[in-house]
This record gives sequence, C-alpha cells and structure tokens, in this order.
Amino acid sequence: MYIFFSIFFLIAFICFLWNHKRKKYIIKKVCSMPQPEKCQLLNELIQPFGYHYLPYQDIFFSTFDAWQREFGYTRSFDCLAPYFNMVFDSEPVYFDYENRTWLVEFWKGQYGINTGAEIGIYCADGIVPPDRRSKELFHTVTDEEVPIFSMSLTRCYKQSLQNIANLTMPHWWLAAFRMGCFSKPSMLSADFCICFPNCEMMCAFTNALIKLGYERNTLQICGSRICFSYSFTAKPAPCGFFTKIACHLAQWKNRIFCCLYRWITRPFSCTADRLLYLYFYLPFIFRRCLRLKRYKRKSPCHSSPHCKKTKGVRKI
Repeated sequence: MYIFFSIFFLIAFICFLWNHKRKKYIIKKVCSMPQPEKCQLLNELIQPFGYHYLPYQDIFFSTFDAWQREFGYTRSFDCLAPYFNMVFDSEPVYFDYENRTWLVEFWKGQYGINTGAEIGIYCADGIVPPDRRSKELFHTVTDEEVPIFSMSLTRCYKQSLQNIANLTMPHWWLAAFRMGCFSKPSMLSADFCICFPNCEMMCAFTNALIKLGYERNTLQICGSRICFSYSFTAKPAPCGFFTKIACHLAQWKNRIFCCLYRWITRPFSCTADRLLYLYFYLPFIFRRCLRLKRYKRKSPCHSSPHCKKTKGVRKI
C-alpha cells in the first residue's frame, strides 16, 4: 500500500511539473507573438463560427457571410435561448412593406460568457397576419435589401457607464460581444440606428415602433435614417414559470463560467491573448467559448479545416 501511494504521488508530481512547464511555455509563446499575428491567427480560428475579432474595441462581431444566414429567424429561437445559457431582452418589430411582412429585431443581454447585443432584419414571402407572426419563419434579406446598421452598447456597472461596442456597417445581422463580461440584461442599454433603402420603408418601420409604445419624440429621424435607444422592451413576451427558472439557472451558470474563464486565463487581460492561450492550452474550452449562436441546428465546425486544426492542437 505504501508503494502504491508513493507511485501515485510521484506520478502526480511529475504531471504537475510537466503542466507547469507547459503553461509557462504557452504564456511565453503568446507574449512573444506580434499583435497583427495574434489577430490574424484568431480571426482564422473564429471565422468558421461566423465572427471576426476587432482588436481596438476588444469585441467580436458577426461577419456578413456568417453561416447563420442560411436559417433565417423564428420566435422559437428566442424562447429556447435560456436553455442554452442565453438570457437577453428582445424587441421584435413587425411591419408590412411592398406586399411582404418584415421583421427588425433587437437583442441585448448575456450569451454564455459574453455580454452583447444584436440587430437583424428578415422578411416573409408575403403578408403574415399578426396572430401568425410569432410562428412564422422569416428569411434573411438579400444583399440588395440590406440596410446600414449602427449599434452603440453601454453597460451600467457600479454606478458608472462602460462602453462595450460601437459598430456601423451594412449588414443583415449585426452582433457584437465582449467575452468574459457578465451582465444582466437590465444593466445594458443600446442605441440603434438604421438607414433603410428608402423613406417609405423607414416610415413603415417607424409606425410599427410607435404601435409598440415608443414615443415619436424619442425617435431621431433624418431622411431614411432612424435612431432610438433600447433599454427596456416595450411589450415583453409572456414568460412562463419554467422559462423564469431556466433564466435564473442560466445566469447562475454564466456568472460561474465567466469567473472560471477569467481565472484560467488570468495571465492575460486582452481577449485575443486569453483565447490564444486557451487555443494552445485547452482547445476544447476554446471551442466552447465561441458558441455564440442562438440555436443548434447546425455546427459550423464539422466540415471546416479551421476547427479540425483546433481539435488537433493538444501538445506544446
């Protein structure tokens, strides 16, 4: 028995020394990489997930050709989100224009270990009655129909405002996320601007916003561009008992996972450094951190050479 425990502790000590040496080597490797090289490598790794890293804001944003574009949107995605550790406020705005029902939706909240916000535009094949809109599958708009989105996300933390993201670009689904940051949806406020293709479409959207409860004097309109602030949902969707429980449980797990993420990557403070450290040291956690999608109908990794690359990195 004494020999058995001696061998066990000897093996454990050797593993501890090997792991400590490996961690020091990885930290040195990440620190020695130039910043452009870090960003290039990170963007190559996260491209299959549909995101791009923006170093000067330390955020991720959705790419125009993201794989999520294939699936469109239906309200059930939001209903199932708490069961996948995503808790957010959402504001769907439906309006009719050119014999089709359109949907512009806004989100802000916690996506796993990420604080973020989104804005997306979708349309149906025809006019959808109001009682069917929550069950309808809306398609992603074409390139010619894409508006210009602007987003400014702020977080109220300890009686101070923190700027999370500022983005402006033509997009069908503009999303921004700060990794390792935990927030309640009520802590977040987002300023959105939309530049529609024409004034008629902007007016149809504006009238839908007013019907939801937004006051006209809070909307900033200039030509075909409209801007407004989103802090609280005008008409929150009914939330059942089990959904509330799922939200509380998801946020409890998100807070713990955020703390674990920051503790494991504590040698670094920048997201690029943290993720590259995980990429070399714990690849399976690296892949887990980048699962920002709202649903799991498709994995972007099965056919991607980048993800096969992450799976292959086990030893340093």
